[in-house]
Amino acid sequence: MTSAASAEPGPRADRAVSLRTEYREMTRRRLLTAVREVLEESDYSAATVDGIAGRAGTSRATFYLHFRSKAEAVAALLEDVTPSDRGWYAALDAAIGSPVQLRRWMDDALRWYESHARLLAALNEAGAVERTVAERRSASIERLVSTMPGYLERGRDDEARARARVRLQLLVRQLHQVAMDTVVQCTWQPDRELLLDVMAADWHATLEASGAGSGEPDD
Repeated sequence: MTSAASAEPGPRADRAVSLRTEYREMTRRRLLTAVREVLEESDYSAATVDGIAGRAGTSRATFYLHFRSKAEAVAALLEDVTPSDRGWYAALDAAIGSPVQLRRWMDDALRWYESHARLLAALNEAGAVERTVAERRSASIERLVSTMPGYLERGRDDEARARARVRLQLLVRQLHQVAMDTVVQCTWQPDRELLLDVMAADWHATLEASGAGSGEPDD
């Protein structure tokens, strides 16, 4: 008769579970790396599950063990990309009070978009046609805004805090679109120094004018 103690998983069983988990995570990472490489070389519409799986050195069946669709894999990659932005937006929290620091932060932001242009163009395309990706991007913006407690709090009541959160989301979305147009897709080419001057002045005026307090609109 098997005792209760012998029926419990031992160190060997625990290690086997750990190895399976590690292997599964390693495979997922390989697939996400493959998604990124494929998107950087082509675009979203041209990317295929077979191409991604082949690049990762695995099978189509293995791909579907990790993701239900190409869109879900791209949404997961979007999650993977945005954490690197979070320190960047935390730096914005400290820059809000200074037009000079805001301008420097925006210049860094445009450079980040330039260095990731191929990938961001493909992710933007995916977000335009796949609701899953668009929803994940909106959620990432909400998280990025949450990394700015200094501005969100500032002695505000609940209503003013809600207004401040929406205000930041509007500005972040504006920055994303400007960056996509100017340095990723290059469909709009204003003088870069002038663009930075105008954006920094506008952001500073908007964020500082809201100040602390209730955030109620003026009569």
